[in-house]
Amino acid sequence: MKHLPGLIVMLIATVTFVSAQEQGATSAVGRVLSKVEQEVIKLEREWLDAYEKRDAAAMARIVADDFTIIYPNGSVRRKVEVVENLKRGASNPAPNYHTENVESRVYSDTVILVGIVISEWTRDGQKMRDRSRYTDVYVRRNGRWQVVASHLSNAEELQQAPK
Repeated sequence: MKHLPGLIVMLIATVTFVSAQEQGATSAVGRVLSKVEQEVIKLEREWLDAYEKRDAAAMARIVADDFTIIYPNGSVRRKVEVVENLKRGASNPAPNYHTENVESRVYSDTVILVGIVISEWTRDGQKMRDRSRYTDVYVRRNGRWQVVASHLSNAEELQQAPK
């Protein structure tokens, strides 16, 4: 009987942990993500895949018509320019992208993602790597999510990838 309070605490902790695991992924700060956040983060991955695969159709679907992206050097591009650059193969071969430390915030039909995007590519036989901090804004319109704005800033200097 004297172990009953401890058993109850352990049971509650186990149920809470299992429940959190069933709800899905967690954020960079360990918070369980909502279904909306998971959906938008999945779309973010599809967006990066569209860059890697030079998939203009996927890019056109994911990026809103009024999309604007601001790069670390201050240059600004709109959807039309992004899709056209993708079709032309502006950088060859395409970099590989992945994200780290992604945090999300939901405001009704708007989701803001903040994190680090890492791009890796080969130039003149050297593996290169770039880390940028980013803020991406997604809006749900007519029942579907699209990215409407992206802002990148340097997280560190361009460097050779570790061997």
